Amino acid sequence: MSLTRHRRWVTTAAVAATAALALSACSTGASGDADSDGKTVVSISSWYQDKEFKPALDAANKVLAKDGIELEYSYIALDQYNNWLSVQLASGSGPDLFMDGASFPARVKAGNAVDVTDRESIADFNDAGLALAKDQDGKVFGIPTYGWFSGYFYNADLFAENDVEPPQTFDELLEVSKTFQDAGIKPLAFGLSGSDKGLHSLMGYLENAYYHNGEGSPEVDTEFAFDKATLSGNWNDSVDEWSKLIDQGVITPDMLGIAEPQAQDEFLAGKAAMIISGPWDYTKFTEAGLNIGMFAHPGNSADDQYMIGGPAANIGVNKGTSKMDAAMKAFDAFASEEVQQAFLDGNPGAFSYSGATAPMPEEYALVEDTLAKGNVGNAWDRWGANMPAQSMVDEVTKQLEGLIGGQLTTDQFVKALDSFADTIRY
Repeated sequence: MSLTRHRRWVTTAAVAATAALALSACSTGASGDADSDGKTVVSISSWYQDKEFKPALDAANKVLAKDGIELEYSYIALDQYNNWLSVQLASGSGPDLFMDGASFPARVKAGNAVDVTDRESIADFNDAGLALAKDQDGKVFGIPTYGWFSGYFYNADLFAENDVEPPQTFDELLEVSKTFQDAGIKPLAFGLSGSDKGLHSLMGYLENAYYHNGEGSPEVDTEFAFDKATLSGNWNDSVDEWSKLIDQGVITPDMLGIAEPQAQDEFLAGKAAMIISGPWDYTKFTEAGLNIGMFAHPGNSADDQYMIGGPAANIGVNKGTSKMDAAMKAFDAFASEEVQQAFLDGNPGAFSYSGATAPMPEEYALVEDTLAKGNVGNAWDRWGANMPAQSMVDEVTKQLEGLIGGQLTTDQFVKALDSFADTIRY
């Protein structure tokens, strides 16, 4: 999610439309700052569901109570959020505070976000957390909620029963998958219908086997964003290697028709040994009584691993708000120690860019050192330097369908991404 994240929830269009209508009632176009109770209602929206966002929302409202400010939150489904927010902001309306992931740089570029560079409340955030919220001049326009990461959750009982150790390299992942296939167990629960898990799989491999411990470097992405490099000639060999998951039948064309909830059900039922996910699904798996662990997307090195991840979402103040003073106070509340801690409490295993801390669940033992080193990143955050990164993410996801379905070769897949990038750079 980013991300883009990195999240997909199923909702009907009617539910999303209802949320949008509810939000319009408290949007920047509302007349007057205070309601009949004397409170100033500040609106905020995102794709976060209650279980992830409510702890932080409650904490922020507690901070803001002394100022007579109350936050009103609206949920919009992730697959509709980007277009919805674009329309809202372009029309001069929308929520007083908005949240965005890979597209936050585009909001900055469009002049939708308030400059908060001199805001005292952002002083505790490190450079990595503010990277997506900065423009080319170094001015800051938002703050992160928390840090997300993606890896492979694995069924520890199935691994033990089949005498299998969690793989630490890509070759080991292929070997482990073959062991499970021979035992009649699905290696990977993979839902690609309306999901970004194909993106996570490919980009997780590239982060470990190309950008680090390989022939490339993260600078390739910045050069690509500014049309100084192409993915063709850089990605080809690595995408070929990742495609062994397709060749071996770990990732199959029929998965293009499987939704993520269905894949999760397979994993929860013990029908699959692994699933690609992150902290947002941790509670779901552990509360179901599943004995799980996590390992990083494997690449070339077991000693220098990287997680794909980054700021889960940035929070910015809508430049068009009619409640600027209250909106800025609400922004400060989200930057506060209490609220940043609440984000971690609502997302077990997540990490903070502002110094907040939370115990790392034991299920993350294999990735704890990697996270502690700060070995977390992803290509699409780097693309945001000079292109609408979410559009590029959507195109990678789309073209992956052709690669997995057998309609595209590796070279055609990479070339298609270059062609699309030429149409969206700023």
